[in-house]
Amino acid sequence: MKIIQNKFFCTECGKEGISVIRQENRQREIGHLKKLYCLNCKKETNHAEIREMEGYSQQDFQQEYELGRFVGGRRIEIKKLSLCTNLKCKYNINKNCWNANKTFRCSHRRYDNKKEVNNESI
Repeated sequence: MKIIQNKFFCTECGKEGISVIRQENRQREIGHLKKLYCLNCKKETNHAEIREMEGYSQQDFQQEYELGRFVGGRRIEIKKLSLCTNLKCKYNINKNCWNANKTFRCSHRRYDNKKEVNNESI
């Protein structure tokens, strides 16, 4: 049985965490989140599983992390992201605002076709 070592990155600090070794037939879905102790945060947090050869790379994680797609250690599903009307915004990925953690204040974020003002939809 083939054994694979997978990298994990913390969804709170973005740093590489503890690797996990799994049997090939026990792999999880791409981008799987796992609770692990973060050596940087000094607490248990969700970590995203990186599988370079199967479609979820370290660059994919870094993009999600830097744009703010993780909230409270959880990845916000694309269908639950708010819409974005600013096509030039770096947080606008396929008309969705990836800044789910709202670290960037934006007047182009929409919820159910309503404009957001001061982090509240009107």
